[in-house]
Amino acid sequence: MKHEVIPPLTLLWYKGLGFSILAVIVLIFILKNRKKHEQDLFLRLMSVSFFTAWIYAIFYEINNGIWTIEDSLPLHLCRVSFIICIIASWRPKQWMFEWCLYLSIPAGLHAILTPELTMGRSNWLLFHYYLTHAAMLFVPLYLSFVKKMKARRNSWWKIVLYLQILVIINFPLNFLVDANYMYLHHKPLADNPFLIGEWPWYIIILEAVMILHVVIIRLIFKTTRK
Repeated sequence: MKHEVIPPLTLLWYKGLGFSILAVIVLIFILKNRKKHEQDLFLRLMSVSFFTAWIYAIFYEINNGIWTIEDSLPLHLCRVSFIICIIASWRPKQWMFEWCLYLSIPAGLHAILTPELTMGRSNWLLFHYYLTHAAMLFVPLYLSFVKKMKARRNSWWKIVLYLQILVIINFPLNFLVDANYMYLHHKPLADNPFLIGEWPWYIIILEAVMILHVVIIRLIFKTTRK
C-alpha cells in the first residue's frame, strides 16, 4: 500500500493539527468542572465512539481492498496505544493510564506533527487518522486533569520495558511478511527530525528519543509514592 505524507506547514497540515489540539483542549476544559457521573458517562461515550471508529476502519479497508497483513494489523505503537485508550476510556486501569501517559502522548503528538497515512488517502482515512491520534492525546490528559489519576513513581521505566515486548514481536514479523510495523524494517516517509541515519541506527536513536520523552513526561506530571 502506498503511504502518503502530509507536508508540514501546508493548509491540510494546519487543519489537522488545529482540529486535534483544539478538540482535546476544549473537551477537557468543558468537562473539568462537571459532575463526576457526567465525566464518567462522557468518557464511556468516547470509548464507544472510538471503538466504533476502529471497527468501521477495519471494514472500510476490507471493503475497499486495502486491508493487507503488511499494513493493517494492530501492531504499530499508535494502533496498540489507541486500543488501550479505548479500553481505558471504558474502565480505566492504572497500567493503562501509565501506558497512555508515557507512550500515547508522544506517539500521538509526533504523528499529528509529521503525518504519514499508511493506507493511502481519502476523506475517511484522513478523519480516522486525526481522530485516532487526537484520542491518544485526549485520554491520558483527561484521566490526568479531569479524573485526577497519577502515575506510580517507578512506572515510567516499566512502561519502557513493556514497549520492548512490541519490538520483540514486530522485529521478526516484519522480515517474515515484509511489513514495517513500528518502522523497525525501514525508515518511515514522515518528515521527523529524529529520524537520523539509516537502518538500524535510526532505530537506536528513536529508542533513545522515546526514553527522553518518557522522562520529560515523568518530570511534568505528578506521581504517587507507590
